[in-house]
This record gives sequence, C-alpha cells and structure tokens, in this order.
Amino acid sequence: MSSQIANTVAERLQRARERAGYGAADQVAAAFGWPDYATDESGERTLTPVRAKLYAHAFHVDLEWLLSGEGESASGQDSAVGTTSESATPTDELAERIGRLTDAQRAALLEFLRALQEN
Repeated sequence: MSSQIANTVAERLQRARERAGYGAADQVAAAFGWPDYATDESGERTLTPVRAKLYAHAFHVDLEWLLSGEGESASGQDSAVGTTSESATPTDELAERIGRLTDAQRAALLEFLRALQEN
C-alpha cells in the first residue's frame, strides 16, 4: 500500500492533478492560468497555504491530505474523475462557472488570485 501513498507535498500534488484528469502540469497551467504551477508540483517552491487551498479545491482533494498526507486523498472518494451531476460538489460547480468566463473575466479573476497569493 505504501506505493499508493505519496510521500511529499509535490508528489501528492502530482497525484491529485493526475486523478483530476490532467495529463501534465502544463495543462493545469494553461487551464487555470497558473504559469508557476509546475514549480509547486516539482517541489522547487514551497507551497503557500493560499495556493495549497486553491489546488485542493481545483483537484477535488482534501487540503489536509495535500499538505500532510493525512486523511482522505479525494474528499472521501477513491477518484475525483468521473463525477456525475448528482454527486457534483460546490467545487465542481465553481470549476464549471470558471470555465464559462470570458477572457476578460478570467484575466480579472487571475489578477485577483495573484494578489491573494502575494499576501
């Protein structure tokens, strides 16, 4: 079972990304507008609490699991992929709404989120 448990935050972040259906870190960067995402996933940069919470929500994983490895990896589910509308979480709804934003709205949201990261 130890092969199923990621040992570092970076490994858990990679696992969360893969389980959320993203093939590579650059896909996440493009989808969410996070140009520095790969540095968090590779462990080159210490993950801040704000970014950790953002990633946990985006990938539908438990924040505690992402940061410490304790708790459930996917908010009590074995996989975050393949959720149905009946089991949709508020995070699913948020992701769907973000996906419908115009380029201008997405740019404004990204500016806001970057400002949060700096604090």
